[in-house]
Amino acid sequence: MRYLALLGGDESVGPAAGTPEFDAMMEAYMRFGETAGDAIVGGEALQGAATATTIRHGDAEPLVTSGPYAETAEALGGLYVLDADTLDDAIELARQIPAALDGWVSLRPMVEWFDRGRQPGGAALAPRYVAFIYGKETDGDQPDTPAWDDGLAAHQRFMDAVGDAVQAGGALHPIATATTVRVRGGDVIVSDGPFAESAEVVGGFYVLRASDRDAAVAVARQIPAEAVELRPIMEVDG
Repeated sequence: MRYLALLGGDESVGPAAGTPEFDAMMEAYMRFGETAGDAIVGGEALQGAATATTIRHGDAEPLVTSGPYAETAEALGGLYVLDADTLDDAIELARQIPAALDGWVSLRPMVEWFDRGRQPGGAALAPRYVAFIYGKETDGDQPDTPAWDDGLAAHQRFMDAVGDAVQAGGALHPIATATTVRVRGGDVIVSDGPFAESAEVVGGFYVLRASDRDAAVAVARQIPAEAVELRPIMEVDG
């Protein structure tokens, strides 16, 4: 089973890039990567929430605004796609993620996951973005239903239309399947349901590559969703 691990916390207390504290945090994530090994099948670090762009669909043209979908102190800082046999195994991995120590990790089982492979060149290529699909849960978010199948067809038409702009993506099981993991004082705190700030990440996400923000927005506008939050990926060499 594949699980999406959404990593979040209070950005205002996080270390600034270029500081020893930031370097120590990055080393902690590297250690997690070494420990988890092949259980990590995907993962991205995100630039700060202030860099987000939100696209909301309505009766008229999509409304594009600067900033994240929800204005809160807590924000998504990254994600992993984990391969685990059981939820308990996924929780064991999640508790080792540094974000669990002072923030939270929200686990969601995935219905589908695809990755077309990262091209060589890293940050030298066009920038990459994560497009999170937000909105209220509907019948179309229930797998193996006619509404779900209609949604899959719409997303396939989107991917056919934008071609190589989509590099990866995943669809999620309903919100009720979410589990939140936090570690406080050495104790692992596991609770049913998503963390509040990730509660409306419903359908899933895409990883996009585009020449700049405007080009990424042009692609994200075409995603069949109530709302999309577009976040630039923090490219890490090596």
